[in-house]
Amino acid sequence: MDLFPQLEVKSLLGAAASFPADLPARRTIVVAAFVQDQQALVDRWINALVAEGVPGTPLDADDLDAVVIELPVLPSRYSMARRYIDGGMARTIAAPDVLARTWTAYTNVDDFRKATGIPTKRVEAMVVNRVGSIIARAHGEPSPLDVDILARAALEA
Repeated sequence: MDLFPQLEVKSLLGAAASFPADLPARRTIVVAAFVQDQQALVDRWINALVAEGVPGTPLDADDLDAVVIELPVLPSRYSMARRYIDGGMARTIAAPDVLARTWTAYTNVDDFRKATGIPTKRVEAMVVNRVGSIIARAHGEPSPLDVDILARAALEA
């Protein structure tokens, strides 16, 4: 079974956290991306999951059972430029609900992919609990079936 690794992350609102223990919900749908060109696909996943009833930002409630977040996974060599990279993303996005659901990780990308069982630098949507168990997953375009499976795993567990 693949496990979500220990990551030190920051939201684009500036909150620091240690995932998976500090994931914002008991079951968080983490949409992981690895390159900027994947943003449109990430947005399609988030929009589809929100349409299925998954809260679209941690700002929706204080103690969430489920939420969807975005996790750009960037190489650790860029960590010295985090302030500029995250700041640029935050200025471009500007919407507080999106800033609150976007958490950046500067880490060894290959190690992250191995731990989570992601074979390539593809967008992966994973339902993860706070102990790091990956309960359900999907990749590629968000099909109605995959969206339903992930939403049910997050909302009904």
